[in-house]
Amino acid sequence: MVTFNYNEEEKIFTATFAGRLDTLAVQRISEIVHINLPVRDGKSEDTIVFDLRDVDYISSSFIRICVSVAKQAGPGQFSISHCQPFIKKTFKISGLDEMMNVT
Repeated sequence: MVTFNYNEEEKIFTATFAGRLDTLAVQRISEIVHINLPVRDGKSEDTIVFDLRDVDYISSSFIRICVSVAKQAGPGQFSISHCQPFIKKTFKISGLDEMMNVT
C-alpha cells in the first residue's frame, strides 16, 4: 500500500502509494508514514514527495495526512505527484494546491 525510497544524491524522500486510500487504509498507514518521514525538529532538509500514480481514491483522512506532512516539512519541501485528474481536482477545490505542489 505504501513504499518508501530515498534518493540521497538529490535529497528526495518519496512515499509511493497504491490502491484506495480510504479511511481504513489510511488508519493502517498513517503511523508508518509519519515514522519514516525525514522530519527532524519540526522541519525537513529533504524534499518529501507523495507519489499517487497508482491511487484511485483518497479520503479526507489522507488529505489530513498530506496537510500534516506539508506543515512538518516546511514551505516548498512537500509535493504530491502523478495524481489522477479527479484527485488533483480535489486538492484544487479544497485550496490545498496553494499549500503544496500538486501535479
